[in-house]
Amino acid sequence: MIGKKMRYILIFIFFPIIAFSIGFDLHDSKKIEVLKHFDIPASFLSDPTLHDIYSKKKLECSLDGFADSSENADIFIPMLSSLIAQSDLPSEFLFVALAESRLNTSSSSVHGAAGLWQFMEQTGKLQGLHIDQYVDERRDHIKSTRAAIAYLSTLKKEFGKWYLALIAYNCGDGRLSRAIRKAGSDDLKVLADPRRGYLPPESRNYIRKVIALAFLGTEDTFLSQYDTVANSDHDNPISTIYLPEGENIDRIAAVLEMPKNKLVKLNTHLKKGITPPNEESYPVYIPKSKLDEFRQKYRTNELKGYFLMHRVKSEDTLARISKRYNISENAIMIENMIADEHDLGEKRYLKIPVNKPSVKMVGFHKAKAGETLASVATLYNLTIEQIKRNNPFTTNLLKEGEEVKIDN
Repeated sequence: MIGKKMRYILIFIFFPIIAFSIGFDLHDSKKIEVLKHFDIPASFLSDPTLHDIYSKKKLECSLDGFADSSENADIFIPMLSSLIAQSDLPSEFLFVALAESRLNTSSSSVHGAAGLWQFMEQTGKLQGLHIDQYVDERRDHIKSTRAAIAYLSTLKKEFGKWYLALIAYNCGDGRLSRAIRKAGSDDLKVLADPRRGYLPPESRNYIRKVIALAFLGTEDTFLSQYDTVANSDHDNPISTIYLPEGENIDRIAAVLEMPKNKLVKLNTHLKKGITPPNEESYPVYIPKSKLDEFRQKYRTNELKGYFLMHRVKSEDTLARISKRYNISENAIMIENMIADEHDLGEKRYLKIPVNKPSVKMVGFHKAKAGETLASVATLYNLTIEQIKRNNPFTTNLLKEGEEVKIDN
């Protein structure tokens, strides 16, 4: 039997050999291809910190999956893949969103970043995302993805390499520029070297975390557990509809006969559950499988306009609230999905629709620059065939100012 002292000696002798043997196969063609897509040389496979982070992420994903939930993965991975496939980004940039938020729709960082792509408010606004009391488009899954794609493409043009664009996405282009100047190089091994400290630890680990997740995305044995990631066919399961101002997400869920929470998950950018006032039409997302049903069933609510938020007090009754706001009890009940007086106690706030003069039915649509028959059809919840029936000589690409007849 080997004594305790001898065991320590053997461990001391053989540990370096064992440690050296742990790592990636330096000739793994799939992982080399992933690195190539990020503009990273194959030699980075020998980076020990990358292997450590890869091992950690593999264990985490084995226990908890790639995404916050399988339901979110089923919805958002095909959506993200579809939009990325239409851009100049490598397909592996799907894993940026997974690294940022794990597709948790309510994800927020301690620093105030929000949404699938974890935009800070200032950065989001610079990328054209609208944020006010009614909407936070950092949480608009479609708009924020397009903004992230545009931002990453801009960073690639600025720095010339995808891995540099990814680092700048995390720490900012100014911080990366200073690191490159200080290092005298934009080589990843130099910039990400923890001993030299050119980049913050978070950024050094961030680039490695995204690469590690992308590596997992190449492993058939591992991905067999996650059909959504492995078999994403770039078919976006989400459809965009355009609704008038003040439309209630609760009512849309009722029209589509689907659980409200599933529709809210697709529209977390609507802070109050309604489309913003003063927007003639605003994009809302529904399952693509529900699009035909929406076109058949949806009718614009007779009560158009703004909503006031009324805080429910113990002495409130429907009659009293109705009299105060000069709105019918029935209208209050419909907009707030309550059946009778007893349901008031379960509500902290009520949405009170404020009447405005009814909007005249649209007879003609004046095309804006870049509009097509398809985009006009979507705007009015019609099919292209319905539009063409009223406009037989109109081509698909519309001229600015061209009038399109709309059959209401």
